[in-house]
Order: sequence, then structure tokens, then C-alpha cells
Amino acid sequence: MTVMRVVLYILTFDTLVLSLMVMDEESCQEVEEKECGICHTIYMEVCRMKMMEEMMPNKVSVCNNVTRYKNYCTTEMNYREVEEEQPICEVKMMNKDHSACQEKLDSGLESSGDNCKQVMKCKIGMKKMKKSYPTTVCEDIASGQEEMCVDKVKLKKEKHEEKYCSFHPKTVCQQEEGKECRMVKKKMCNYMDIQE
Repeated sequence: MTVMRVVLYILTFDTLVLSLMVMDEESCQEVEEKECGICHTIYMEVCRMKMMEEMMPNKVSVCNNVTRYKNYCTTEMNYREVEEEQPICEVKMMNKDHSACQEKLDSGLESSGDNCKQVMKCKIGMKKMKKSYPTTVCEDIASGQEEMCVDKVKLKKEKHEEKYCSFHPKTVCQQEEGKECRMVKKKMCNYMDIQE
């Protein structure tokens, strides 16, 4: 549908602007018109629907099959010999003077006639021992596949109708007595509406 209305008066002191216009330089041309009386140029708005292409953001889901893994761990006991400081003890027969007993008789008395007793003597020394150390080993084992999706934004070319308006010049004259007609050369240009 074409809409016509006066939006701009040229050669007047009070200019009424209802829309933001930009000159379409490619449309300009020199014309010669016959003017009779008092004349001025008005711009008529002509609108039409135009198909426009535009890159629009579009959300898409991208899915892929991925392998699912599970973590399995096992613990093993390892053994090794180490040397550590340990008390080393032994039992000795000692008399009351803390001296080693002589050869014992069957009665349990020393040949010297003194009583003997069992005494434990200890000293600190290095002793070899077997110690255990637990070792844990883990590994990822595939347990199947599953679909994983992520949302991404991609630009997609879309077409849509958009109102496109332009303003075409037209000379309007009001006849006046005593004023003769004349041929006038002028530059006529279209204007484009860039108002959002």
C-alpha cells in the first residue's frame, strides 16, 4: 500500500519535519520545469514493503557421543626389609654380685655355693624387620557411551519484510495575476527515510 503525505516544505521559513531524511544522491537529476505563479517544492512520502536479508542469532543444540569412564582402584601390600633401632635382649644367670654364675649343679646352685638368678640384659642395636607398605593403583575403565549436548549461538541469514520509504520532490504552484510563466532549471533529488 502506498502512503502519500506532505512531510517537508521547501522555501519557507518554518520547516515542518516529521521524519529523518537522507539525500539519495544517485537519484538526483537536473530538470527544467514550467512554473506559473508562486511555486515551492514539497516532498511526498512513498512507502513500500521490501525483502531484507539480515544475520540473526539462532540457538542450536550440538550433540556428540562421548565415552563414559569409571575409576577403579586396587590396593596391594608390598613388603620389604628395613633396619631399625630395636632393643636386643638376652637372659643371663647372675649372682648377687651381678657377676656371671659359674657352672651350675643339678641342684640349681653354683659350684661356688652362691645363689644364681635369671636376669634379662638389653641393649639398643640395629635389627632387620619386614614391614608392609600398601600401594593403591587406579585406572579409568570405559563403561559405555552417552550423548552429550551443548547449546551454541550461530548466525543465520534470515529474510523479512521491512517498510522502506522514500520522499520524492514535487513542484506545487499557485497562480497569481500579472505573473507570467517561466521555465526554471533545478536539481531534484529523492530522500530516504532512515528513522527506526
